[in-house]
Amino acid sequence: MLNIWRISWRNITHNKKRFFFTLLAIILGVSFVTSMLIADKTTNDVFDYYEQMYVANADYWVLSDEHTYPEEMISAIQKDPTVTNTLLALDKQAFFELEGDHSLNERSVRITGVNDQNSPLLELPVIEGRLDNEGIVLPKVVATLLGKGVGDTVRFTNMGEAKVSAIVEYTQLLASPSNWERAESTSFRIMAPLDMLREWTGKNDEISYMRFQTKGDGEDLFHSFQQKFHGSNAYIEPVVADDLQSNDIGGLYTFFYLIAGLSMFISGFIVFNMIYTSVIERKKEFAIMKSLGYTQGSVSKFVLIEMMLLALIGTAIGIPLGIWFGDLFMQAILSVFEFDVVYTLNWKQPMMMSIIIGLIFPVVFSIFPIYSAGKTSILLTLKEENTKTSSNKYILRVLVGIGILCFVFIDHPVAYAAVIVAVILLFPLLLMGLNKLIKPILKSLFHYSGIMATKSLFRQINRNANTAAILAVGASVILLLGAMVESAPKGFEKEITNTYGGDMRVTSETPWSAEDIAQILSYDAVTTVDKISEATPITWETMNGERRQFSVLSVSEKGPSLFADPHEKDLYKKLKQTSSVLLGDRAFKEWGGNIGQSIRMNTPNGEQYVEVIGVVKTSHYSGYVAFMDASNLKNEFGWTNSIDLLLTVNSGASDSIRDQIWFDFGSHLSKIQTVEDEIDSTTSAISSMNGLISVMLFMIIGLASIGTANTLLMNTYERRFEIGTMRALGFTKQQVRNMILAEGMLIGISGVIGGIATGVILIYVTSKSKLMEGFISFQLPFSNIILAMIAGVFLSLCAAWISSKTVSKMDIQSSLKEG
Repeated sequence: MLNIWRISWRNITHNKKRFFFTLLAIILGVSFVTSMLIADKTTNDVFDYYEQMYVANADYWVLSDEHTYPEEMISAIQKDPTVTNTLLALDKQAFFELEGDHSLNERSVRITGVNDQNSPLLELPVIEGRLDNEGIVLPKVVATLLGKGVGDTVRFTNMGEAKVSAIVEYTQLLASPSNWERAESTSFRIMAPLDMLREWTGKNDEISYMRFQTKGDGEDLFHSFQQKFHGSNAYIEPVVADDLQSNDIGGLYTFFYLIAGLSMFISGFIVFNMIYTSVIERKKEFAIMKSLGYTQGSVSKFVLIEMMLLALIGTAIGIPLGIWFGDLFMQAILSVFEFDVVYTLNWKQPMMMSIIIGLIFPVVFSIFPIYSAGKTSILLTLKEENTKTSSNKYILRVLVGIGILCFVFIDHPVAYAAVIVAVILLFPLLLMGLNKLIKPILKSLFHYSGIMATKSLFRQINRNANTAAILAVGASVILLLGAMVESAPKGFEKEITNTYGGDMRVTSETPWSAEDIAQILSYDAVTTVDKISEATPITWETMNGERRQFSVLSVSEKGPSLFADPHEKDLYKKLKQTSSVLLGDRAFKEWGGNIGQSIRMNTPNGEQYVEVIGVVKTSHYSGYVAFMDASNLKNEFGWTNSIDLLLTVNSGASDSIRDQIWFDFGSHLSKIQTVEDEIDSTTSAISSMNGLISVMLFMIIGLASIGTANTLLMNTYERRFEIGTMRALGFTKQQVRNMILAEGMLIGISGVIGGIATGVILIYVTSKSKLMEGFISFQLPFSNIILAMIAGVFLSLCAAWISSKTVSKMDIQSSLKEG
């Protein structure tokens, strides 16, 4: 007796092309899932790596709301026996002295002077040179842009010159623009020895911050110096690895899982279609097996083993391919960022997860066919001869589809699932309608073969409709992503414009005096100047007790608008009456509490519990921020100084005003950013995602087209007697091939049209959703629509061509005998 595994292997390889396409669908499904899981884990690791690099081994740091403070203020900490390592740093804005025509904006550079470049509280991955505490350290992008190498001299306007001692990879501490265009709005950052910078600036006893490491948790020391610094311009904070203010990539992870789920769904459908058709074809075989004594479980076991074999082979091939795809995808993802990212592919855990998924999902999608095989009736099956399936059976699914489509009017995430399910159920109706509309076109292109193709599609209307529907679902979801990517920059631009608070933000290294503000107001193009205080970095705790870090911005009813809310006036009044805060939406979500509860913060005046009175929309730090009344921030919170100004200027005057401010206040200026700079910085990475969306669209349509090829092969196999008869009556091989090509074209066109229609519905639902708060507008991604049309029809024709080649090789006599 043959081994059951060998029998199952012979069964699944009996129809080799069907076996190949089904296996290919599983391989691609597993590889896409693997690559997305790898991209998710690796991206997360990349940002964790740079987070930890920025934090290094520091436990606490001492900062100031006046930019600098005397070094003697922290002498007691340096002498404390529980402190193991310390790092002193002084930040100073300067200008490169360069040849050529470069503005002050482009030449601005932030120099960080440290007392020990080899400190364990610093992580500087050296590419070239060494950290000798004598020369300056340049990040690679700055060295490349300036054309400098180790040993070369860099000059600074009105300060001095120094040799380059080391070139390092990207770190957050030295994040710099990689081109002159970005340098217009972002300063370069380099590192120098502290003594050298003090000599250049004359700040012999000043530091901007001190980091230190302690034995144990250091909590007693921390609370002791919280009390000691109370009322001074210095304050102490725990060092927290939290970069959510600068990295809003939550949507990127959603994108990964959406593509993984979509590819698994399409692959699973192809598997279901194949195994269900196989079960229908082999009902007599199963009936005979049961008549010879096989039980229901034994028959189902045969089919289950067939699926397990496919899953094993598909997973074994798909995993290595997915790891390779994951590496390519990571390169594409990280290329949208402005800096050169070093990453190590995290593939081990995703590989294990993908193995489990790859072995399970084909079996899960085959549960119904497996059960159906075991339930085969002996008497009914053996009595059946050429039972014809009535095309009226699709009417019920159409009625159910219309009913489910009504959920589109519900503003809830369930509406998206309802649209997709409804489209799948309604596709027989769409296919019939398109069949009638396209029939004249197919007739003119393929003549009588085109007419036969339209009739043939009705033989298996549900199967053909399902195949086209899966193509439509894949295309529609990617079109929705494309629309969101194209629409998001406009949404961000609107939000930033409404909540930035002005046209320009100017940051100084020292608090602004009344004379400074009066001088800026004297500029003809400046209409208003408002002070704004930003307490940063402030550590706080989530409801789960995890430490986080963000900024607290000052607001007032008569001041600039930094957030948007329908009840702004009431919120301003509540903020003024009590010591309370408003949280940006991302900060509120991360906090995990409810309005009315208190959030625990480490303020310059010590640990405080502050009531959260609301959650608001804001562009500042992508919503990872808090707002407090200006007077409360000063008196109760303990932040006494303001080093930021918000300017409102006449239209088109931003560049000239920026140049003028740099010229007049360059000696103590730290940063100038316009609202246009903020918009460009926020939207550039999103706009770069459109290329990835196009690649995903082509890949998903390609995967769905494998289902088209499989369906056409199954249709062809079932009609071998009919095709043999046609050939015997005088049909040429080319006419038969044209018939199959016409069927594939019709499936492809219906899938593309259905996908575009479904995508439009999904985009409309998203644009009207209150959850999106008008952030996404109703906008059609025409470039992606065109790509979907071309890719859908082309790949469907390729699938049909493969099937047509099989048909043309059929032997007439064999086909008539098998029928």
